[in-house]
Amino acid sequence: MVLSEEILKVKYRKEPFSTFEIEKGTVLTPSAKQFIADKGIELVFVGEEIKKTEVLNNDEKLNSSEKYEKQENYLERYKYTGVNGEFYLEKPEYMTQIEGNTLILKSNKRIVFRAKVETFLSELLLVAKDFEIFNGSEKLTRDMESLIKFVSNILVAESLDKVLENQSLLDGKNLSTIKDVAHNPKEYLGRAHLLELSLKNDITVLKLNRLKALARELETFAVEYFVQGDRVFRKDLLHAFNILSSAIYIMMIKADKEEYKN
Repeated sequence: MVLSEEILKVKYRKEPFSTFEIEKGTVLTPSAKQFIADKGIELVFVGEEIKKTEVLNNDEKLNSSEKYEKQENYLERYKYTGVNGEFYLEKPEYMTQIEGNTLILKSNKRIVFRAKVETFLSELLLVAKDFEIFNGSEKLTRDMESLIKFVSNILVAESLDKVLENQSLLDGKNLSTIKDVAHNPKEYLGRAHLLELSLKNDITVLKLNRLKALARELETFAVEYFVQGDRVFRKDLLHAFNILSSAIYIMMIKADKEEYKN
């Protein structure tokens, strides 16, 4: 339920009140919150006992400083705020908390983006563990661990609003080198591009191909989140997601060359 200033004013004109009963989960608009504070109205949850000492008439006995302090006490009852300025007495299940007590919908692009990164990271961990158990190649494990660390750093950089810098992948290669190798595998790896895959390919190649496809899908979510019209945010992360699929592609070629065989 949303409680607006208009609703309060209509009720107040009919009969002034010092307390107002609401259900838990009620959303107050900014103007409704201000109206309540200005009138010194006490909000009471349905079923709560109303304290007689907190009625409107008592405000007449307070000086301006005390009235301001009492108003501040009313404001403290609102535990959360929304990105559009709305106020919440408790956190709705369909919202999540970011940056202090600010709430946003769980369907917000930022939350969807983070969920996609976490989903990819979980898939990456499972595949890495599978390789560790059934492949046993230390070289493959090291390369997978570098991917895991890279994606984890992306998640941290976005969450803490920090610049992602000085990153390396696949035996310490910087991001520019990763891009060059992926674009010129014949020159760097002695193998042409993998243009077609089939059931004849090794299972390691096919699993890495799945990760590459998921990485590209993740990049599209990053673009949707960080590119808003002609404004581009977090170019460092957009570049990182672009490099991620390139790094996995390099691993596919290495696997096809049987470099990960024991």
